[in-house]
Amino acid sequence: MRSFWKLVIVGAIACGVAAAASRDASAQAEPAQRQEQRQEQPGIFESIGRFFDRGAANVRSHFRSAKERMDNFGDEAAANRRELGDRAREVGKGAAEATKSAVDAVVKLPTARVMTGRERCVTAPNGAPDCLAAAEALCRKHGFASGKSMDFTQAEECPPRALLSGRQAECSTVTFISRAMCQ
Repeated sequence: MRSFWKLVIVGAIACGVAAAASRDASAQAEPAQRQEQRQEQPGIFESIGRFFDRGAANVRSHFRSAKERMDNFGDEAAANRRELGDRAREVGKGAAEATKSAVDAVVKLPTARVMTGRERCVTAPNGAPDCLAAAEALCRKHGFASGKSMDFTQAEECPPRALLSGRQAECSTVTFISRAMCQ
């Protein structure tokens, strides 16, 4: 760019020299001292050339600083994007862990429920009531797989003849499950 302006200046000087050569002879007879002063003092074309050179340098400088600012802005944006991505990844991991913990807690909640009903306990070989089978039967009626007895009721079962005749020997004690913890 600078060489372009130099060429313009050289062309302008050449035009000026041609114009000076065409001047009449009286202008050529000027003293040598005056010519030295003209060479030391800048001409109009030289001043214009310097003006354009400085303007071009200023424009280049402004463009360069604007480019540097844009580059810095881009670098800062990329760094912020990376930081935001890292933080979002951490939040996502935390949310996944919280969700997993919540699901685990719900799974660990007991699905046991207390069911009411009436189921007869069988008598074990030793004569005691065995209510485990009765509790499981009560829970299966309500759609559960297993259960344990919570509450039972005992009653005396007698044939009507024994009650009318007063013979208590024919009566037996029967145990019923009334509530069971089912799972």
